[in-house]
Amino acid sequence: MKIKSFAFICLLIAVSVIFGSCHKQSEKDSTQTNPTDSFNVNDTLLTERINPKLLEYKTFIKQLDSVDATSIPKALAKFKEVFKGQSFGLCDSGFIMYQSLYDTIEVKLNEKLQKDTTNLNPVFNNEPLSKKLKDFCQQLRINGYKLSDSEGTAYIEENRNYVAQNFYPFLSVTMKAYLSEIQTENNEGFVRNGSISISPQKHVERVIWYEKFINENPNFVYVDKCKSYNKAYLSYLMRGYKNTTLYENKQTKELSEYFINAYDYLLANYSGSQTAGLIKPYYEALKQKQTDKVNQLYKSDIIKGLIMNMN
Repeated sequence: MKIKSFAFICLLIAVSVIFGSCHKQSEKDSTQTNPTDSFNVNDTLLTERINPKLLEYKTFIKQLDSVDATSIPKALAKFKEVFKGQSFGLCDSGFIMYQSLYDTIEVKLNEKLQKDTTNLNPVFNNEPLSKKLKDFCQQLRINGYKLSDSEGTAYIEENRNYVAQNFYPFLSVTMKAYLSEIQTENNEGFVRNGSISISPQKHVERVIWYEKFINENPNFVYVDKCKSYNKAYLSYLMRGYKNTTLYENKQTKELSEYFINAYDYLLANYSGSQTAGLIKPYYEALKQKQTDKVNQLYKSDIIKGLIMNMN
């Protein structure tokens, strides 16, 4: 089964084991007025920071039960009521408050799931479901979540289709572009059975997408998340992931076909990118089997904070 994204959750946002994470990090978008308030987030438009619509929605959100999934459709209904006809910037700001609640409840649901001894295998094996399991899955769908499985471990994740269907008409082009990318990655997955499951070309495209998006939207409210995703994808592009190893033969330093295809595709199609600038000397050193130089370049990129330490 695929590993989740942004939730993925996050696909890819932890500095350790990025994939399969059901527990998101706290948003870095909270204001300094009250660091303990998870819903006190920055607004996308500074001029609308004290807008009464935001205050109304924030007040409503804080009154909801942050451990109960039924709070999500309530938050959605209130969002549509408060932000109908409002500017995209204001709606983006409201959505950030919603997303914070969405993330918090997801974590709580997974904490509860870990303690549940119910056999969930029928859900993933196309077997007949008991009434209990049917009701469980149905309640998750109604409340904007879904049950997924990663390498034999079940978890609950945000249903990005739910977000798209209900929020996209309200949001800015930039926010929708970001959420659409997350939704695509979530649907496609990244790792299956200990191996990278997307093609080398798709892997490169994801890195390049984030590079371009970050450069074009440096002040985007979720730019730190984008940087985390980009860093993770780039790290795996340079070092591999479990069964998708960098070397076909570690003793002879023969490069795996996955990475030959990825690097060739990157340099042929995105030679002027920042990513290509990092990969080109690294790839040359790999082809020449210059192990010391490979390690030197890799270590340098870690020190610069461009990639994670995968050793």
